[in-house]
Amino acid sequence: MTAVNILKNQIEFHRNAIALLPKKAGKSDHVAFYIGSTPPVRLCSCKTSKRKTCPHIIALERVVKTLLPSKGTPGIDERFRNSHWYCLSEILASGGSETRDTIRFERTKNVLVVFAATGHTLLELNRSAAGQRFMERCGKISRNSSPLHRGAILQQLSIYTLTNDERTMLKRGYRTRRQALEESFWFRVAYHFFQEFGMARISFRIERHENTGKISLIGQEKPDAPVFKIWVAADKAGPVIHWLDKYCSEQKELICHSAYLAPVYKVSLTDKQELEVIPHYVMKQANTPDAFFEKKDIDACRYGELAYLPSVGGFVRIEPFPRDKLASFSDKMVVRRDRVPAFLNQFQKTLATGPYLLDERLRSRQIFTSYKRAVINSKAVERDWCWLSVEYGFGSSTVSLTEILNAKRSGQRFIETNDGWVDLKAPDLADLDGFAHLTKVPDTPKKSTDLKLSRLEVFRLQATNRSGFEIEGTKDRAMLLKQMLALTPRGPMPEIEGLTSSLRGYQTRGVAWCWFLYTSRFGGLLCDDMGLGKTHQAMALMLAVSVAKAPETPFLIVCPTTVLSHWERKIEAHAPGLTTTLYHGNGRDLDSALKESRVILTSYGVLRKDIDKLAPLPFPLVIFDEIQHIKNPSTQAYQAAAILQAETKLGLTGTPIENSLSDLKALMDLTVPGYLGPDAFFRERYIIKHHQTPSNSRQTELRRLISPFTLRRLKETVLPELPEKIEDVRFCRLSSEQVKLYQDAVRAQGEGLLETLKTEQSKVPYIHVFALLGLLKQICDHPVLLNKNVENYKSHASGKWELFKELLAESLDSGQKVVVYSQFLGMIRIISAHLKACGVGHVTLTGATRNRGRVIDKFNTKPDCRVYVGSLKAGGTGVDLVAGSVVIHYDRWWNAAREDQATDRVHRIGQQRGVQVFKLVTQGTLEEKISALIDEKRNLLDTIIKEDDPGILKSFTREELIEILSIPIEDAENDLEFED
Repeated sequence: MTAVNILKNQIEFHRNAIALLPKKAGKSDHVAFYIGSTPPVRLCSCKTSKRKTCPHIIALERVVKTLLPSKGTPGIDERFRNSHWYCLSEILASGGSETRDTIRFERTKNVLVVFAATGHTLLELNRSAAGQRFMERCGKISRNSSPLHRGAILQQLSIYTLTNDERTMLKRGYRTRRQALEESFWFRVAYHFFQEFGMARISFRIERHENTGKISLIGQEKPDAPVFKIWVAADKAGPVIHWLDKYCSEQKELICHSAYLAPVYKVSLTDKQELEVIPHYVMKQANTPDAFFEKKDIDACRYGELAYLPSVGGFVRIEPFPRDKLASFSDKMVVRRDRVPAFLNQFQKTLATGPYLLDERLRSRQIFTSYKRAVINSKAVERDWCWLSVEYGFGSSTVSLTEILNAKRSGQRFIETNDGWVDLKAPDLADLDGFAHLTKVPDTPKKSTDLKLSRLEVFRLQATNRSGFEIEGTKDRAMLLKQMLALTPRGPMPEIEGLTSSLRGYQTRGVAWCWFLYTSRFGGLLCDDMGLGKTHQAMALMLAVSVAKAPETPFLIVCPTTVLSHWERKIEAHAPGLTTTLYHGNGRDLDSALKESRVILTSYGVLRKDIDKLAPLPFPLVIFDEIQHIKNPSTQAYQAAAILQAETKLGLTGTPIENSLSDLKALMDLTVPGYLGPDAFFRERYIIKHHQTPSNSRQTELRRLISPFTLRRLKETVLPELPEKIEDVRFCRLSSEQVKLYQDAVRAQGEGLLETLKTEQSKVPYIHVFALLGLLKQICDHPVLLNKNVENYKSHASGKWELFKELLAESLDSGQKVVVYSQFLGMIRIISAHLKACGVGHVTLTGATRNRGRVIDKFNTKPDCRVYVGSLKAGGTGVDLVAGSVVIHYDRWWNAAREDQATDRVHRIGQQRGVQVFKLVTQGTLEEKISALIDEKRNLLDTIIKEDDPGILKSFTREELIEILSIPIEDAENDLEFED
């Protein structure tokens, strides 16, 4: 029920306020007001109301009882706000700025037209009495009209019904959302239609104008009798259509709910091989084939989230396009031909999972990240050069190595083929970056596939292929290349004559590998585990070379001074035909050695001093034993070794990597010059990258690269019959005396060093740090080492000394011979004095020891010589101690490689018993941390140089040094017993 049903055209209302107008408007007419506050207020504009209740208020009371809510019946304002008219006003007013003050009216003969401030049409209303009331309600009346016109009355009602909060906000220049709506033009339109037509007298229809695409909402009391037409703004069309679909049952067919438009991007290749991405919509409807529409065509008939489709005779819902990096354009995107593969690679996952439809031609193409096969066609294999063509298979297409190298050189990322594009940064092709950097391949015509590569460059190329190349060509040429890559010499190795001892199987294979290097004029590193007979293999190689063709110049063997006698004895015992001259000492004569010997044996020190004499000589073979001794390229010994002339330089070492990969690089540069490229390139590719992101792929690449020129076998693999080696770390505690000495040293020297280390800008004072570490290690060994009065060792207590004596006694009681290592000469003297006091036969070996061979023979052959005591440096190389079966490392060295090397003096060929290794560590001191760091850093040798490979033995970092020096000292073991 509306005011129309109560007093025709006399009622205006706003919120909880009602106004009763006179039946006929005039200047003397009066208006009665009811404001439903607490308590209610009644007002009238007549003079009578000031003395008594006037008839206007009495008439108003009768109307109020009908219009206000009662007994669950909503009042007129609530009915209005629950009506579809009010909902329509909310839609049309949302985001708009049209108010009653901004509109303009224009009258024609039959129609009242309302225009916006911008000039576009808002509303067309048939001219009638209702039209006059609408103008009044909008405040658009002439000056001669009554001051109590409907617009003024509604304005007065809105003032009466302001809440306290609204009044406060108005004073500050703000309005609530409710006020903004009530002041809008469309709110007054909805109010007018509610007043005039109520809830049921008007039917609605949507009219779409084909030429312009504009939408209008038409209200009519009967068919073909329109009462009004609302011109709907484009951004309001969708909500209005949904409003009509919701509130007007006769318009249910307006929206086709069984269909919707889904977004899709059509991605296709043009005839120019450019890529087009065009946004489309596909209409999805049950039992109907998909229909595609370009987005621009749908946009032309789009109304919010709806689109008008003539094919369905109405509107359908539109799903939004995805928000991703690719879908950032609205019309069409064209990708240039040269950018197509990069585009597809960047958006590969998006194209696979999003609303993207690839055409058949594009789906049949792919971005290749791996090749199916790699083929080398051998054109010619000469002594120094190889003529080859190399091709990689991708799908049904092939790409030549020359094309790949040219593309990489020009910074190109992809190569186009008939089947797609080859990604030059893919893992399978990444190793070619190093090859391209190290191999100076000249620019070649695009169609040419031929390459001229040195034999070393062919091995570099082989290292880039993880699964191996297929070799093609004429039978003979292909066979020559296969043999070279398989490290097989062109001719058979001659029978070795003059070797008095037989070679084991793995040693025979090692000699064959050395023979390949020699006949190919390559160098290399024989890196077999300690004790596997590198010396024997080197002697066999020299004998083989002698048999094949007696060299005009002797072989040259360079080794540490401490190993010279070892080589003399080995050659004399196992290859007596190799006459040897020891080129060493003050009376050395090179001319005589060249005339009388087949082998010249010298030291690294003599090499450094006599390089001017040795450099001009064309040696057939130079053997560097314990080559890690000259791993530093800045030393004179290394530089002297580098300028020696030799057909082959062979390095022997069990520890090619002691501290870092730079060690390996230096040794490879000495034996295979230039193969690993410049230092800066090697550091960037294999050292820095490895530290930043431990990449197995780079380690694998390096391993493949050096594998032809390095040979490494482990004892547990090639000598399964060798007795086992058991390692045991034994911990002890400091004595009270040691605790005080240790703490005093740390306070006096360590605290200042710690502050320096913690300052990142300062240089690491390595000399002072390692001096302190050496001092602390001596305290851990035995306090008497500080005052050098080792003869007085019995008067001082050491936890480690007590542990050592227990282990020594237990080992001797079980009938075993014991090998003891220490890096401090004072500790060796203490141990020797203790053994003398106990009547235990023993020998000592240090850097000052002469007749090393006699000392070692005594330990190995004399039953009453029970203990060998030596320094780690002096006894770690060129020594066989297989008579021992217990090894005690009294103190720990800085890296595991040196310790293992010393241990393997015992655990090697000829050992008949299991070897027990004890490593003594003082708990709660720097020794404990060093022990842990050693274990962490010990694995790189086995990682990079496979038994023929993940960690790295590198120098201590600043952080590690801080941690070592920051170790708190635990309480001493107070109940130690020691001799008086």
